[in-house]
Amino acid sequence: MRIAQGVTLSAPWCTVTAVTADEIVANLDRVLPEQERVLAQAARNAEIGIKGNSAVYRAFTDLDFFALTVDFDLRVLLRNLLAHPQSRLTAEKFLVLALEEADESVDNMINRLLGAIRRAGSDDPAHDAFDFEIVRVAKVEFDDAMAPMRADTDFTQTLRLIRNTVSAHVVGDDVGIQNGVIWVLTRENVPRNAEGVMRSQVVYYATSTLSALNGLSRALRRAVKAAGDD
Repeated sequence: MRIAQGVTLSAPWCTVTAVTADEIVANLDRVLPEQERVLAQAARNAEIGIKGNSAVYRAFTDLDFFALTVDFDLRVLLRNLLAHPQSRLTAEKFLVLALEEADESVDNMINRLLGAIRRAGSDDPAHDAFDFEIVRVAKVEFDDAMAPMRADTDFTQTLRLIRNTVSAHVVGDDVGIQNGVIWVLTRENVPRNAEGVMRSQVVYYATSTLSALNGLSRALRRAVKAAGDD
């Protein structure tokens, strides 16, 4: 049974010194190649989990891969939006999808990992490979980091509306056409420049979500026990 260890994480998507859109784009251009390498390694680990016989390892590698996928998607979408503000109409729709995945699915997958560790017997090859307490604390910290967005009820309602009626229905039927029209017309007057994008609520919460995902991924690295640990 192969347990992933020592995977290098890229830096957060921007730093406190990157205060302009151009600086953020430059920072993302530096970290995205490494982030893609990390994601590819996570995919290889997840493939092992899918083919293996350990519920614990499968739950861990599924979570790790999924969190890194959402992280990478957010970074790419933010980079393209900041570099090309004219794409705001489309880019923000797909940022919403990534935010929804981070908000709902990541939490569920953390719970699945905790449950798998708790239930694992000695017949599971990875039954003692991951530190339950580190994962539990990581969930608390992830939820704390996501709390401001979740508490913004107006935003989260809009988030789900966009996800359910626009992003998930790409003008393929009557509902898609109607809601696509609403989306385009309500976005008609939003600024299509870097300053306007930087003030976007979607962008604001995307950056805080990236911070939450980065913290989770680092915690998952720490949760991998070294050989011989109890």
